[in-house]
Amino acid sequence: MKMDNVRSHDNFNKEIWIKIGGDKGGTSTKLAFQYVNQHNSNSSAATNILAMFEACDTYSNMENVFGNFYTQLAELQRRKTLTINRVVYPLRIFYFGDTEFLCKTFGHMGPSSSYPCLWCKIQLKNLRNTNGQPHCPMTLKDNKWVKNDNWAESRTFEDYQQDLANLVAEEEDEGQNVRISGKDHHSISKRPLLPLPSDLLQIVPPSLHILLGLVVRHFKQIEDKCRQLDKGNVQGAEQLERSWNSNSQIAKQAELDLREAKDALEDELDILSSLQQAANGRVVRGLTNDACCMPLCKLRNCTPQEVDKKNVSWIRCIECGEGQTKGWFHSYCVGLSKEESESDDMDEFVCPICTNEVSGPNDVISLQEERVNAHKALVRDKEEDYSKKKKVLDATYDDVVERRGNFEKTLNDTLKKIGVQRQAYHSQCFVGNHCKIILANTEVLLDVLPNSDFKCNMIGLFKRLRAIFKLFKSDFLSDAEVRALCVRCWELGTWFPRKFPTDSIPPKMHMLVCHIPEFVQKWKTVGLLSEHGLESIHKDINSIERIYCTVRESQEKMRLVIGNHQQRSATNAAAIQVSPKEKKTCYTFEKTGCKGRYKLRFKGSEERVCGKCAHVISI
Repeated sequence: MKMDNVRSHDNFNKEIWIKIGGDKGGTSTKLAFQYVNQHNSNSSAATNILAMFEACDTYSNMENVFGNFYTQLAELQRRKTLTINRVVYPLRIFYFGDTEFLCKTFGHMGPSSSYPCLWCKIQLKNLRNTNGQPHCPMTLKDNKWVKNDNWAESRTFEDYQQDLANLVAEEEDEGQNVRISGKDHHSISKRPLLPLPSDLLQIVPPSLHILLGLVVRHFKQIEDKCRQLDKGNVQGAEQLERSWNSNSQIAKQAELDLREAKDALEDELDILSSLQQAANGRVVRGLTNDACCMPLCKLRNCTPQEVDKKNVSWIRCIECGEGQTKGWFHSYCVGLSKEESESDDMDEFVCPICTNEVSGPNDVISLQEERVNAHKALVRDKEEDYSKKKKVLDATYDDVVERRGNFEKTLNDTLKKIGVQRQAYHSQCFVGNHCKIILANTEVLLDVLPNSDFKCNMIGLFKRLRAIFKLFKSDFLSDAEVRALCVRCWELGTWFPRKFPTDSIPPKMHMLVCHIPEFVQKWKTVGLLSEHGLESIHKDINSIERIYCTVRESQEKMRLVIGNHQQRSATNAAAIQVSPKEKKTCYTFEKTGCKGRYKLRFKGSEERVCGKCAHVISI
């Protein structure tokens, strides 16, 4: 679909801006990109999926999938141009996502490492021990903000390259099996999965997750204060809370076990169906002729990819194996795993045919029916187990609610009144809209606490956060708004350690105080480049996955899901077109000096022509 909603703005500096990011949502991990030069660029419809896989977002998994784009992105970053409709535009690539994704992508050890920041070389000990001193790269002198000379050194592209080179050299000297400490390399411990930008301010601070992290952290302090006030009146409430958290994890694991058992049952039912069809002389697909000596080979109708996924090896019977082509069986067909079939105990393997367990196709089907019945019984047991553990969890949660003191009960009742419904099965966490509601209703929420310095400090903190996040809008900021945002962040970094001298500085607050201002000063926005669009597609992808829940092949399912999402998307990045209206004068002006204007070649035409030099562009 052609895109006709391209926007122009002086802050784009005539460049095409693309942002690339990833995140795990539900059971799948996605890598996506967005064209920033369009209206509503942070919407799910403007988010295009590059790659997706159903697994945890570990470094190795991301390397296997996302690493395939390294060469293409490196070439784009090297050329710094993008050709659209035969017109060459300057290109700028940004990288966005939550802190975990950004750290894994660029080989950083994360916010708990010795050097926890991606943008500077501040040490973790400096975040933990502030002693009430301001944590800010700027200092207020004579009502002017001036640079703090004692502040941590910023990272540069050359620093990253040097740390990576030292890391690679150390790995070659010590060997791959030796764990390399990232402390000696400013917490750079792995090779980057995507090409590092030459300007590190093209790595976008995760503004949405900064909001979530800070609001959740300090709301938990309010909860702890309520529990302290209730401690003398309520006995065992904290123990019940810990018991509920433990039972929540147990119930989640039971749910996962049930899901795995159901998936295994579906696999066994598929095998039984294919065996019955093969016994009746019907070939389901007939893609693999490499069958074993079982009367009915379970893998006869499987694709080579399906055979590889089952981790199958060959095993030979010592009784019926004659020559090189007889007596060979798939480990899968005789009920053995690949590891079991390759063990020393299998040197004397005797097949089911020689032991008279199987004499023909009907016996193979009977054995498979027994396996199906065994898996059905296992599913029933798992369902009963999950039902029992869920009842225990619900009962524990009810006990927790009943044993809460007056202060904690009032706090939770106030949350419900202002429209915040906590997620009972996700450690009672919040979502982004919940955080905005809490910041907008700080005074109402904190009315539950008696007047104290703690209450005044919390109201002051939430008011400052609210004033900052109001400027995280999905558009460019004016010069006055940029200045206001920077001052509010710097003022927070000066105020917070003074009011909370015993608290450490969270890495997210460090990013907010120190790196959001420099990012906004350079690009005049932070919300326009935030991770909202990527987070919003998780819900869409989950709903699309339910449509294709009956597709057993994982790769085929992913292909269908991505194709469906692209069809729903309002933007097709492959057919992006820049409207000629954003530049009225001739595109050849720099070369020829032509100042002509474009007009339609004829009514209904999809081309415009310059009135002076006859240069043609497509609409």
